[in-house]
Amino acid sequence: MKKKIAIVTGADKKYFPYLKNLVHSLQKSKTLEICDLCIMLIDDDNKYLSDIDYLFNNKKKVSFSLKLFFKDSQNWFKLLTERPFLKDHFPGYEKYIWLDADTEILDVQGIHNLISATEKKDLAISPEMNESYVFKNTKFGVKKIFSSYYKISGWSFKNYNKYFRKDLGQDLFFKPLFNNGVFCMRSDSIFWKLWKNEYQNALNKAKTSYGIKTDQLSLNKLIYENFQKISILDSTNNWLIFKSEPTIKVGDSFFTPSYPRRKINIFHFTNFKSNEKFICLENDIHNHISILK
Repeated sequence: MKKKIAIVTGADKKYFPYLKNLVHSLQKSKTLEICDLCIMLIDDDNKYLSDIDYLFNNKKKVSFSLKLFFKDSQNWFKLLTERPFLKDHFPGYEKYIWLDADTEILDVQGIHNLISATEKKDLAISPEMNESYVFKNTKFGVKKIFSSYYKISGWSFKNYNKYFRKDLGQDLFFKPLFNNGVFCMRSDSIFWKLWKNEYQNALNKAKTSYGIKTDQLSLNKLIYENFQKISILDSTNNWLIFKSEPTIKVGDSFFTPSYPRRKINIFHFTNFKSNEKFICLENDIHNHISILK
C-alpha cells in the first residue's frame, strides 16, 4: 500500500557506497515502515543498485528539467536541478523528504521531526548552525584590509550577489545558511514553483557549471522571503560532521559535544570521502569510527 510520505534520494556510481549506507540505515531505523523510498536514476546504467533495488518503492529516470546554458554538465547535476521537481517525478504523496545520499538515519525520530514540523508549515529544514560548529569555522568571511577597514567575502556572499542581486549577499551575510541536503516539504507548498523559477533565474546567469550549486542559495533566498512558512529544525536532524567538534558515542547512539547532550538523529557526511574516518569520543577517549559500515 502506498504511504503518505515519500523519501527521495539519488546518487551516481561513485557515491553508491554512501547511498547503500543511507538505505540500510533507513531499513535499520524502521523508517521504511512509515515512508516510501523513491530514487531518482541519473545514469544510463544503474546495475550498481542491484544490492538494494528491492527496497525502493518507486524509481524514476530523470533528465534536466531546468535549462542549462553551459556545456560542462554532468549527470550528478540532476541531483541538484531536480530537487524542486520531486512531486512531479513522484506524484501522489502528501509530503516529500529529500535526503542526500551521504546522510545516515541514526534514529527514526529525525524523520518524525521532519514530518511533524510540516503539519502547519510548508518546509522543515535545518540551518548550518550549532554551538558545536563554532570552533571549526576558521574561514569566517570578513577579511581585514588595513587599519579598521574590513572586506566581506566568502562563497555565499559572492554568489548571492553574482547570481541573484548585488545587495543580497550583504542582506543575508549574517543570517544562517539552511542546508537543503535534508528537508521536508508539503506537496501543496508554493515553494515548489518559486524554487523552480528562482533556481532557473540563477542558472540563466551561469556561464559555467560553477553556478549549478545555486540550488541551495536559491532556496535560502526564498526561505528568508517567506519565513512565516518555515519550520526550523534543530541541527541534530542534519548534523554536519565536518563542521562539528567530535561527537559523543554511547552504545550505538551519538550525542552532541555540547551540554546538555542531545541525541543526534541524522548524520550528514558532506565534504567527506567514502574511505575517510571521523573522530568521536567514546568513554572519554578519542575513537576512530568508520563512516561506511
